[in-house]
Amino acid sequence: MMKLAEKYLLAFPKERLSEISKLVSEAGCFEAIESQPQGGSFPEKITQELERVEYRMASLDFAVSYVTSFVKKEPLLKRLKQPKILFNKERMAGLSPETREKLFSQVKRLEKIERRLDRSRKEEKDVVSRLNELEKFGDLGFVPQETQYTVSLVICLTQTARGQMEESVKENAWHWRELINLPGNIFWLLFVPLWDKEKVGEVLRNLKAEVVPYNFAHPPTVEKQRMAERLQEIAKERLILKNETAIIARHFSEFKIFRDLLAMKKANLEVKKRIWQEGILAYLVFWAFKDDLKKVHSRLAKFPEKIFLRKMELEEGEEPPVALENHKLIRPFQYVTEIFGMPRSNELDPTPFLAFFFILFFGICLTDAGYGLVLILLTLTALLFLKKALGDTKLMVLLFYGGIATMAMGVLFGGYFGAPSSVLQKLPWLLKLKKIDPIEDTVLFMIIAFALGYLQVFFAQIVKIISGWKNNNRELSLNGLAWALFYIVLVLVGVSFWLSFDKTAAFLALIGSGLFLLWIESVGVNIFLKPLVGAIKVLQGLIGTMSDVLSYSRLVALGLATGVIALIVNQIAVLLGSMVPYIGFFVTILIMVGGHIFNLGINALGAFIHSGRLQFVEFFPKFLEGGGKRLQPQRAEFKYIQVE
Repeated sequence: MMKLAEKYLLAFPKERLSEISKLVSEAGCFEAIESQPQGGSFPEKITQELERVEYRMASLDFAVSYVTSFVKKEPLLKRLKQPKILFNKERMAGLSPETREKLFSQVKRLEKIERRLDRSRKEEKDVVSRLNELEKFGDLGFVPQETQYTVSLVICLTQTARGQMEESVKENAWHWRELINLPGNIFWLLFVPLWDKEKVGEVLRNLKAEVVPYNFAHPPTVEKQRMAERLQEIAKERLILKNETAIIARHFSEFKIFRDLLAMKKANLEVKKRIWQEGILAYLVFWAFKDDLKKVHSRLAKFPEKIFLRKMELEEGEEPPVALENHKLIRPFQYVTEIFGMPRSNELDPTPFLAFFFILFFGICLTDAGYGLVLILLTLTALLFLKKALGDTKLMVLLFYGGIATMAMGVLFGGYFGAPSSVLQKLPWLLKLKKIDPIEDTVLFMIIAFALGYLQVFFAQIVKIISGWKNNNRELSLNGLAWALFYIVLVLVGVSFWLSFDKTAAFLALIGSGLFLLWIESVGVNIFLKPLVGAIKVLQGLIGTMSDVLSYSRLVALGLATGVIALIVNQIAVLLGSMVPYIGFFVTILIMVGGHIFNLGINALGAFIHSGRLQFVEFFPKFLEGGGKRLQPQRAEFKYIQVE
């Protein structure tokens, strides 16, 4: 079922601007429309205030994330049971404007600390890099340079060139000292007379040795000492800043509360921004569901002035926002529909129609009763104990349904954590429930998948008939009827080959339904072109149907993959366990648990994605265009608090 929002106009005295905007934002179910008539204006100060609030919210989000590591974490179970801070009006009153400003000054201080720490990290990285460069010069106590009579050089040569270099040094009576020996390279200090400068250069070129430049003002030992001292200063400065951050982190909860209080103010300002003023009155146009107006009617009646509220007509081409509303058993399947997108206002909500097929396909993709039981237990545990942490439980309930379907399909397919058939033979009562072996009866499995695909494609035409009837679209209903009849007759023709059924009658019905379909597909076309256009459209429809039905082969692929991987996990676990003495049993159990958890996780994800894809690509396009607009009311989005 789908709810359509209605458009309303609210007119009130300017003096009530703040009260009305607060009332609408606190109601949390109205979407204000930014529609400004000629001559109206949005106060600039509201825009500036909104920007200021958004900036402060972003700063507080930064502060919360930055000091998280400095706050003692609560026990995991407690965080899961109550993930948000319980908040009431008394605590709200405790955060006075002065307190809020002090908190924000702490946030600004955190921003400065973060910048200083970032600079210190960069400086530390630079100092360490320079120290690494100085390592090449060993414990050298002077700057290598050219003097009046000598030249001192630090050279880098390979291990293979060492012998030749030593010969050249001995031959020319040069002086050398090894500074440091690194893997692959040696660094030497070389003293040569000034008149041998060119000669030593030639030797170095021949040996492919390099002169290491010295880019520091002081000798290496002095530079190293200064850099080591600077690293100590950086470490001390960082410790001081971290201690200060730890002190500020005491306001962790207050930062969260302040941030969400600003979210309330933001929602209020967003409503204000959409209110225009003209003369002595202010006006607000908004979308709302009729039932939700009760939330403001009684409060509007308390104002001494007359507040004008009336429903407005939609403009040409304007579509109202929509919301999905189904029975609580069907509601979890809205999660699938919402992934695709919202239906348009003149379309059906596909949720009730996809529910059976989606959950059936999910179960077929997993086909293991053991995995189904695990999925049921996990989702039940989450729903019973982690409801507050989950927030929206639609996905978890949907997976619970998926666990039930998987368990049922697993019993029919004989899948129990990948146990081989020999194990089931020891349990005759389970063996009796097994109706198909997906590995041995793969062809039958494929036929079942194609039959289910054909059934859903046929059902899509039934939904098309319902959609056309609901929207008084006779052409859409007739199109769905023509294709539905054609699909039924095709089945009858196929059945006539296996059963004692009048084939002539079946083929006559096929010709009749085909002609009806040809006529429906060529409605609105020139009479001379009707046969050609109709035939082309019917041919396209048949090709599309074949393509859609073949897509359901993915059910077989995923169903087989789950069972085969489970079987392989068991074989590997037993094989490796038998190879390990004494603790082989524990190794087997560990591999089995880990392997089956992985198999369940990866194939449950695949089952969800591919079951959804069959709805989005093969089912929805027959009757649903999508692209509808979801109602987006102005309300505070609380991130950290829960109002009691």
